[in-house]
Amino acid sequence: MQESERLEELNSLDILDTPAEQEFDELTQLASQICGTPISLISLIDENRQWFKSRLGIGIPETPRSISFCQHAIRQSEVFEVQDTMEDQRFKNNPMVTDDPNIRFYAGSQLVTASGHKLGTLCVLDTIPRRLTPDQKYALEVLSKQVITNMELRLKQKQLETEKQQLQVANEKLDQFVHMVSHDLKEPIMNMQAVTEWLQEDLQEKDYGNLGSNLHLLKERISTMEKLVTGLLEYSMTNVRDLPKENVDVERLVRQVLSELERSGNFTVVVAPGLPTFQTEKVLLQQVFANLISNAIKYHHTGRGHLSIGMEAEQKGMYTFFVQDDGPGIAPEHHQKVFGLYERLLRDTSRTKGTGIGLATVKKIVEDKGGRIWIDSALGQGARFSFTWQK
Repeated sequence: MQESERLEELNSLDILDTPAEQEFDELTQLASQICGTPISLISLIDENRQWFKSRLGIGIPETPRSISFCQHAIRQSEVFEVQDTMEDQRFKNNPMVTDDPNIRFYAGSQLVTASGHKLGTLCVLDTIPRRLTPDQKYALEVLSKQVITNMELRLKQKQLETEKQQLQVANEKLDQFVHMVSHDLKEPIMNMQAVTEWLQEDLQEKDYGNLGSNLHLLKERISTMEKLVTGLLEYSMTNVRDLPKENVDVERLVRQVLSELERSGNFTVVVAPGLPTFQTEKVLLQQVFANLISNAIKYHHTGRGHLSIGMEAEQKGMYTFFVQDDGPGIAPEHHQKVFGLYERLLRDTSRTKGTGIGLATVKKIVEDKGGRIWIDSALGQGARFSFTWQK
């Protein structure tokens, strides 16, 4: 077994340097009683040390790996026994033998994981020479298996607790989501209902003067509701993890997004050269760029803006893309808030009222892909949205 893999599995158990726990202490006490030794340890072999998850009869919490008995034990396939350390060339000059605690006897059973890695030992020690009986060796092996079982159960319990907390947070967000959806859907419905009543009154009174303006108003209300429902669907669909990957030319994708957006002829866009082509989920990356570019154009305070789209210096395993505008900017205290579901702080002086879903969708997609998104902006200085994306 590779040492790097062994250390990786040891670290994955998240047990090193944790406090004493009763279920482990009971096993060391039982091993000591069965083997008749004053010292018993659950020892885990790290890169440079042996650390004791449980210890009986010894005060120190760890020793250097270089003087440990257990580093020899994990190279064996059965109980490793040293009946008299003073008669063993490997240990007779060991400071654990020549000084306190004056170890003269050692026996350790390996802690072997399901993948075959030996993480340490359950060991018993004494200050006088001795020999374990076959029954005692067997008992030590059984107890060492129980140590590994406890470690695996401990990790699963920790994972379940984390998942429980995540589920609680998700349920709270869902409750908030449902509340806000019901509130925001009611608004355009009530508006449409009001305009419909005006139309009915106009028709009853044969007053056709306001008919055109009221129909236009109804069309606007329907469009608002359509955008809201579309945004909600997009937000919910970003939970899909197994979307197919394809070869994506990012420059071509960006230009396709731009061609599909409505924008003023006075709004100029520069797409920087050197955007990559790579395998990824096209629909997700397209959704991120579409939201960021659409916001930059839609919320510009003059309608005569300039937009830049490009890529920053590459990071290890990640691309960093940006969408930059020269709009009204965003105050620093709002940089995180704008990514919240239903937040409409972004350029709130704009003529256009958004759904408050777009940037929440962008953040959700980027973070689900293992990236992050952030803003560089100040009031009156435009805004630069940057996000990382896995290569």
